[in-house]
Amino acid sequence: MTTSLDAAARRPVPRVARRSGNGQRWAEARAGGLLALPAALYFLMFWVVPFASAVYLSFTSYDFAGTPEWTGLDNYRRMLDDPGFWNSAQVTAVYTVASVVPSIVLALAIAVPLSKPGRYHAFLRALVMIPAAMPLVATSLTWSAIFADRGPANALVGLAGVEPQPWLTDEGLAIWALVIMTTWKHLGLFVIILTAGLQGLPLSVFEAAGLDGAGPLRIFYRITLPLLRRTLLFVLVIAVIGAMQSFVPAFLLTKGGPAGATEVLPLYMWATGFTFERMGYASAIAMVLLVAMLVLSFTQFRVLRGGDDQ
Repeated sequence: MTTSLDAAARRPVPRVARRSGNGQRWAEARAGGLLALPAALYFLMFWVVPFASAVYLSFTSYDFAGTPEWTGLDNYRRMLDDPGFWNSAQVTAVYTVASVVPSIVLALAIAVPLSKPGRYHAFLRALVMIPAAMPLVATSLTWSAIFADRGPANALVGLAGVEPQPWLTDEGLAIWALVIMTTWKHLGLFVIILTAGLQGLPLSVFEAAGLDGAGPLRIFYRITLPLLRRTLLFVLVIAVIGAMQSFVPAFLLTKGGPAGATEVLPLYMWATGFTFERMGYASAIAMVLLVAMLVLSFTQFRVLRGGDDQ
């Protein structure tokens, strides 16, 4: 039996009502597009266009004097026989591993106690964020003074009876000076991220493990680390990308010296493009660095998220 409500539901919507509804949706879409237009233009002008230009220039020979000349894969072939490129790649790899691993380990060691309730923990969390909040240029200049011949670093090692060290002019020490500065700079940010991740873990799991007799170390390795895997993945990815893109510390503290011992790839790329005016070759180096970061990020996602797919 057909009711009046069923008949009203099957009644066709007047054309005027459909037009007004379509007009309202079009007006909302147009308003949304206008609001998003500034951000879209910014993204286009400062991200898409420069990236597309760099990709094109990587296949050309360009020295700022004339128009780019298409050379195909010559810039990429040149890297295979370029000792400066391979030295910078090796320095970048050492710098990345040596700065990322201790930063994350120390951040996790600090974040675990800070994630628990404590009287002064909020103040301590704010305190460890001070290095991350400082401008990178100011931080680099400060550490340059610390590693000076008569700076605090040599005063500290002097207390242990060690002779003053040429931190920024010795081929073996310069890279470690950059590593110390980078670890200090990024430690606070990683502590805050890991603390937030730890505070979001379910307390019931830890309480159940404690009732079963699990000790603190067993709980940490068997429960805390697996549950914190996604947060650790995020910290690891941003730490690796940040280290591979690092330019300011090496530029301000050592200028890539001594003898190329701290010439990371971004610094070598900058010198190639703006000092030797080989912008095509510099763009090719940038593309290789980008691909390396993408591959490493993908690998980290596959390794650390492997257990989530099972």
